[in-house]
Amino acid sequence: MEKSLRKIFWVFLVLAIALGFRFGLEYLFNIVWEFFDLSSVFGFVVRSSIVIIFALVWLSITLRSDKPYQRLPWLLLLTFEPVAGMTLFLTFGRSFKRSRRFRKRPLMRQSNYITRENKRFDAFKDLSEANQKYASIFNTAHKLSYHRPYQSSTKTKVLKNGEAFFPSFLEAIKDAKSFIFVQFYIFRSDALGREVTEKLMQKAREGVDVKGMFDGLGSATASRKYLRKMRESGIDLVLNDKIYFPLFNTRVNYRNHRKIVVVDGRIGFTGGMNLANEYDNRKKRGYYFRDTMIRLEGTAVKSLTAIFLKDYYYNTNTFLDLDKYYPEARTYSEGVVQIIQSGPDSEEAHIRDLYLKMIFSAKKSIKIMTPYMAMDQETLTALKVAVKSGIDVEIIIPGVPDKQLVYMITQSFVSSLLDYGVKIYKYNRGFCHSKVIMIDDELASVGTYNLDNRSAFLSFEVSTLTTTKSALETLNTHFQEDLQDSTLITLDTWRKRNVFMRFLENLLAIMSPII
Repeated sequence: MEKSLRKIFWVFLVLAIALGFRFGLEYLFNIVWEFFDLSSVFGFVVRSSIVIIFALVWLSITLRSDKPYQRLPWLLLLTFEPVAGMTLFLTFGRSFKRSRRFRKRPLMRQSNYITRENKRFDAFKDLSEANQKYASIFNTAHKLSYHRPYQSSTKTKVLKNGEAFFPSFLEAIKDAKSFIFVQFYIFRSDALGREVTEKLMQKAREGVDVKGMFDGLGSATASRKYLRKMRESGIDLVLNDKIYFPLFNTRVNYRNHRKIVVVDGRIGFTGGMNLANEYDNRKKRGYYFRDTMIRLEGTAVKSLTAIFLKDYYYNTNTFLDLDKYYPEARTYSEGVVQIIQSGPDSEEAHIRDLYLKMIFSAKKSIKIMTPYMAMDQETLTALKVAVKSGIDVEIIIPGVPDKQLVYMITQSFVSSLLDYGVKIYKYNRGFCHSKVIMIDDELASVGTYNLDNRSAFLSFEVSTLTTTKSALETLNTHFQEDLQDSTLITLDTWRKRNVFMRFLENLLAIMSPII
């Protein structure tokens, strides 16, 4: 499992440089003060420069359109440690939309990259009477990211864990005739990663158009020699936003967290899984890894194609709009399937906003499985209101953490939700990485979106909405099975935790908008 070690290293490297600069500056000032008469002039120039930069950064943060709780951590850092705070903000806090790489990609703006989906859609008119119940939600999703819902034309199959996903994935690769798109946040050149990519290389040698995209940070530990081998085989391989040096580089903070597979424009996969051993529960001495993917077959796959090609355009400045990437792929299945994407290239938090609407639409139950839980105030309030409205809200979080720091933040939000009557379970069998939400057992979302600020505002994400009966039945069955492997957290037990740990968790929660 990806431990974010490289990112943690870069965070501490930036912090060390900032503190080193500060103490070095003071040391230099003392030397000048001791040996030169210009010390007063030097000191005035240096201190005035720092004050001016500090004021500009402070104003930049204060005038941002973010919510107050998103600005607060940066302002606290600036107050307690100005030099380190300014360095961290200029590295991690600047807007993606103001970055040069985004400004040089005009086709990313206002969803101009989507050329094969009709933007004019009204679910109240265009969906059949049988699919009208959640028309308002489908309309909202369409207006947020312009990917339309598809009714009765896309089959869905929920895949539990790598044991189900990877055989289905490899079978789809084997049958590919025209093209294969593969996009993952994490790729490791371990046994499973090589098993999958060897099949992709074989297809590329056979003349199939194979394009791969791995995130430069999530896949930082992959063998460069092996990546070169993949390119030499004919795979068009792209590393998203490679990082050469982290200082004052916004690439560190804004990452592509999507997982997308498209085969011949007819079959697609998305969900929480990556290409690494632990996702198939084959890592030695590793703990049990619980995850969910969804397989699509039919017209909704073209939305995954469009998102992949947008990300490809972002990384290569090449916009692909070929007919072969959008074949007619209709298959019959009852229900509606819709893809929604979000990322820091948009003004709104698309998936977060849609989740809010889904939560407020619930009448009986809300079921959630999430690996990370660092909610913004809007999501937290929506769940609290749901419970007060008599809706049964159940959330499964990991019993085994993958990142201790992030897990402590998750636990800080448990306290607040328990106070309002939300039922929270710890998954005892291992680490649950599934990103699933179900409303009244009639509408579900499966994708890459975590219930945290990073997924809402900082990372590129994708999710599948569906009302197909088969998918919902499977998801509900899996959820009930997962509850059997989980322990309900009681309020009395939770309040008896170590006082120091509770203090540390709540302190970290203040920083959750930027972690």
